[in-house]
Formats: sequence, structure tokens, C-alpha cells
Amino acid sequence: MESRLHPALHRPAPYPADEAFENLRQRVHALLDSGETSRWELLRAEWRYDVALLTNDFRLWMQHLDRGFDTAK
Repeated sequence: MESRLHPALHRPAPYPADEAFENLRQRVHALLDSGETSRWELLRAEWRYDVALLTNDFRLWMQHLDRGFDTAK
């Protein structure tokens, strides 16, 4: 199946080097390394990190659409 996405969208983009993202990532890794962490606490930390990444990806996608909106004919 042929992809109709713009070639620039096929390049993997690094996640932002933002302090909030880094704090969430470090929290998840600390909980994974801890033997005393409850499953619920780990699940909540992973969920918060995943939602943050997903909303950032959505924000980047919307920026891409907005940039192309004025040039579309």
C-alpha cells in the first residue's frame, strides 16, 4: 500500500527535550527499578508519560496542518 503522506512526515522526530517530559520519563524508570512500587503507581506514571507524548505528537501534527493550510490550493 502506498503512503500518501508527505515525505518529511516519514522522518522520525525526536521527542522534545523538555523538563516536564524528562521528569515523567525519569519517574517511570525510577518506578521500574524500584522493587517496592505498586502496579497501580507504575501504571499511572506510564499513562501520564504516554498521554504527554501523545498530546505533544498531536500538537506537532496540528502545527503541520496549520502550516500547509495557507499553501493548499
